[in-house]
Amino acid sequence: MPPRTRRPIGPIKSKPSGPWKHGAIPVIGLVGGIGSGKSEAAARLAALGAFVIDADTVGHALLDQRPVREQVVEAFGANILEPAGSDEDLAARIDRRVLAAIVFKDAAALKTLEAILHPRMRHTFEKAIARVARQGQATAVVLDAAVLFEARWDGLCDHVLFLDAPRELRLARLKEQRGWDEGRLTEREAAQGPLDRKKERASLVVFNSGTTDELSVAIELALKALRPTPRAQPQRQSTPANPAAARHRPDRNRGR
Repeated sequence: MPPRTRRPIGPIKSKPSGPWKHGAIPVIGLVGGIGSGKSEAAARLAALGAFVIDADTVGHALLDQRPVREQVVEAFGANILEPAGSDEDLAARIDRRVLAAIVFKDAAALKTLEAILHPRMRHTFEKAIARVARQGQATAVVLDAAVLFEARWDGLCDHVLFLDAPRELRLARLKEQRGWDEGRLTEREAAQGPLDRKKERASLVVFNSGTTDELSVAIELALKALRPTPRAQPQRQSTPANPAAARHRPDRNRGR
């Protein structure tokens, strides 16, 4: 009797039935500096019919799952756990603020955490993309991930949209929204790749230095620009959050 072969664990990948990498719906990566307004941009894309995958939300959910939780506690110690509740059967959750304080001050610790989380996060993204592509109802899948390039998740995407804003404006937003100071922003930025390189690698740049209404218009234009010709990469261009600025501001990225 011939030996039985075992199928590798993981999703069964079928040939996409459409013009994009994963089928009939494009996958758009969303990146930008901290405080650039990615959450607002993602919300606008969702309002336009896109299915948004928030990488932070996926990572946080994984920290509450037993296999990941046990590995993270083993790597960083029980001091990262929240105080146990009254229910002894309920495992204490990881305190993300304590964990963040460790990994964002230690590059080696951050790499350890990423080695645990990133493969599982990618697997979750792949399943979500395949499901949405199969359903065929969304205008696009948007992968909102600050470390899209660092984690090489950009390979899942057909295009990448970079949201740009001056550092001073981003810092002002973060002070108002999260109470951050410049040192906190610098610390978090150090854990991510250079913004200039991400901007150069993006398919399209949207400037977000205006109002939310201006951002909404710019995002709608960006989605139209990224969807018309499947498989064909669009010429790299910049879409300002203020549509009127397009007539007065030269495109610094054109011809690069």
